[in-house]
Formats: sequence, C-alpha cells, structure tokens
Amino acid sequence: MRTIDLDISWFAVLATLCGISLCYGMMTLVALNGIASSLMVLALLVVALVVLTTLTNKRFVHIDKAGICYRTWMKTQYVHADEIVSLERQKLGPLSCLRVVLSNNRRLAFPYWSIDDVELQKAAQLLSVPVLESSSQVKA
Repeated sequence: MRTIDLDISWFAVLATLCGISLCYGMMTLVALNGIASSLMVLALLVVALVVLTTLTNKRFVHIDKAGICYRTWMKTQYVHADEIVSLERQKLGPLSCLRVVLSNNRRLAFPYWSIDDVELQKAAQLLSVPVLESSSQVKA
C-alpha cells in the first residue's frame, strides 16, 4: 500500500517566527518589555518544540488508501477514507494549507505541513476524492 508522508512546511515556520518577531517589536514600542520578552521566549520554545517533534517523527501526517493518520501533541487521530469528501489546498499568498473536507461538513487543516501538486493528486487518487483549489485574497 502506498503511503504519502507530508513534510514540514518550513515557510510556515518562518512566517510564524516573523509574526512572533513583529509582535515582540510592537510590544516593546508600547513599553511592555518584560511581558514581551517572556512571551517571545515562550513562543519560540513552542515553535522549537513543534519543529523538534516533527523532525523526530513524533508529529506526522500520513495519507494512504485507508484514510489519513495524523498525530498532534499526544494523540494519534485517524480519519477513514469513507468520511473524506474532498481535499482542498487553501492559499494565502505564498502560504499553502492542506484542508480535508469531511462528510459532516467539518474541515481539518494542516497548516504546518507541505504537499506538492503531484502528491496531492496521488492522495486524491488513493482516497478517491476530488481536489479543490481555493485561494484567499486579502482585500483592502
């Protein structure tokens, strides 16, 4: 059985780090240095923990014919193939997020995981579901 393993999205991690740095800069401008430093250290530790657990395969997303298996912090979750209605890639500028639409209209999002077009098509074939492309645009 063919399994598709999703890789970590380094661009999403970089965007998160930039967002943390931006928040830190804004908090220091309004004289919240102590709180800003504490929150930045905490946020950086969480990002480092996410990256470390992903690189050591403690967090993962696998797609195969039976469905999708993913592990979050402490729990492994399974989504059976018969529950999946479609796969969707949501784009926001250069960021891309895999979303899975379930039969009960619930959506699962995997923002820190990357999948290319070829793997997305293979996953859709394995699961026998269509692929939808949606793009979110920021309007001024």
